[in-house]
Amino acid sequence: MGVSIQFRRGTAAEHATFTGAEGEITVLKSDTAGDPWRLKVHNDDSTSFTIPSIDSTDTLTNKTISNLKLSGTVSDGSNNLLATVGTSDITFASGVVTLENANVIDQDTEKTLEAMMTRVARKNQMILGD
Repeated sequence: MGVSIQFRRGTAAEHATFTGAEGEITVLKSDTAGDPWRLKVHNDDSTSFTIPSIDSTDTLTNKTISNLKLSGTVSDGSNNLLATVGTSDITFASGVVTLENANVIDQDTEKTLEAMMTRVARKNQMILGD
């Protein structure tokens, strides 16, 4: 038979008042259905870091995400559907896309979206003769 390792464990309330040793790993028993266990890594002071499980829902703060791959749906904090991610497109639920400080490339020159729309309008006016 192999070697068994058991970590200290406790509820969220117990972890709130517990300071583990530096580098200690403990097991947090969650009250959330479907996400019953999580690991916590304790720092050199009273802080600890929870390692999310594969099914957990976590909030990222001050994180940089690169090479993001989305699938399924995008919702806001109140679970309102914002968009659906397809194989090669994103369909926005409201049908409205808001772009702030958007730029486009026109003949190798970066221009504001507003300047580009003005240019397109002028070209359409010349073509249509209005």
